[in-house]
Amino acid sequence: MKMPTRETMICHCHDKRLGMIADYIKANKIEKWEQIVEDLAFECGDTCENCHTEGYHNDGLSLAMAVGMVKRGYI
Repeated sequence: MKMPTRETMICHCHDKRLGMIADYIKANKIEKWEQIVEDLAFECGDTCENCHTEGYHNDGLSLAMAVGMVKRGYI
């Protein structure tokens, strides 16, 4: 599997890419992926829910991975 980039699609239902999600995580000091889903102003992860932890294609490219990457400074 290739390393995800800012253009990697995470939330297919709302067309949210890793870069957009990472910027949101940083700006709002998000600590857990659940906070992203609960925010009604940032539509993400509330439809099919595949992006929460397992990824749309069961590949791990998920909101949980995005939070972890931001916390570790990878993105």
